[in-house]
Amino acid sequence: MMTEIELNSPGVRGEEPGTDEEKVQIVDRGACRCSNMCWSTRDGIGKALVDAACKAAVYQTGMKPFANPKAQVGPLSAELVEKLEQGVKPDTILSNLSANVNEWTAGKRGMFTLNFWQEDSIASLQADVARGDGWAAADVSRAARNLLLAYDKRGLAHCEEAFASPEELLAHKEGCAFRPVECQNVGCVQVVGANSAGAHDAACPHKLLKCPQGCGADVKRTALREHMATECDMKPAVCPYKELGCEREVTAGTVDAHCEECAGTHLKLVVDWVGRLSTEAVATEARVRDIKLLLQGVVPKVEETAAEVVAGGEARGRLAGEVKELRASLNGMAKAVTALEGEMKTQKSDMKLAIKTMDRLARAQEDMVKRVPMLSGKS
Repeated sequence: MMTEIELNSPGVRGEEPGTDEEKVQIVDRGACRCSNMCWSTRDGIGKALVDAACKAAVYQTGMKPFANPKAQVGPLSAELVEKLEQGVKPDTILSNLSANVNEWTAGKRGMFTLNFWQEDSIASLQADVARGDGWAAADVSRAARNLLLAYDKRGLAHCEEAFASPEELLAHKEGCAFRPVECQNVGCVQVVGANSAGAHDAACPHKLLKCPQGCGADVKRTALREHMATECDMKPAVCPYKELGCEREVTAGTVDAHCEECAGTHLKLVVDWVGRLSTEAVATEARVRDIKLLLQGVVPKVEETAAEVVAGGEARGRLAGEVKELRASLNGMAKAVTALEGEMKTQKSDMKLAIKTMDRLARAQEDMVKRVPMLSGKS
């Protein structure tokens, strides 16, 4: 961080030089003065000026349905800059500039309450002006630069160090904390002050970063999240046979190799799966047979009871209740049979899939054996 520069020249201290030679030295030193400044501070001031002018333009036209806020930006920006220049005092510091901008903006707002419509209008106008529409970018930059120099009396964001010769000035500028430097990241055209180069690099969207998942790829900061979630070979993956019991942890880049290396293990898991499916299928078929036997006994009883109800008699009420219960039981068993038949279809489908998987794994293991001479018995 820069501190206030103390020059040894008598003229700088406010004393009158005593000789013509001293006067010439002061003129020379004034000509050889550094003019570097913190670019991020200058750009921040420029943005604050644009934001303030846009807000004021929307405030001033808020009660005028046919007024164009963009047409007000030019006059209001000139008024704002003039007001800020008038606010410069001998002991002014940069924070005073921000306070003066806010005070001016608040004065333009008046008694009106900011609503959602105005917020949208301000954002839209700010985007237009940021592109140079309504207030030229060069004029914004010039105003920001002049205000920075006027308010930064302590030299915290700019350098005005003077030197006796152009050579000394050149040597200083090569190492000045506020010298302009270009971002070295490919694709970035940003120019910043040397004092903020580190902060820019830490957030530059074009910065190449090593993939934190360890795949070794260098990826732009803006594309890193997508890379990690999609194309990275080291992103976590799931073995296709995990649900059957495989507990090996794999990545996107090792799934194929894992399936090839563990074909035998996976084959055993599938065989076990087929065994479970067979057992479940046998049990399901037995349950279906049992329910069908029950149905064979219930149906005649329902028909018999229904006939008694029709015949009438004192027991009609009781018989009607029995018929209702029997029919409910019958419907329940019918639904159970339908559900079990659905299970059987699913089990048959799973069985076919399991058999195909077994065949595929067996072929994969045979291929691996053929590729490895020691396993195939070839030398």
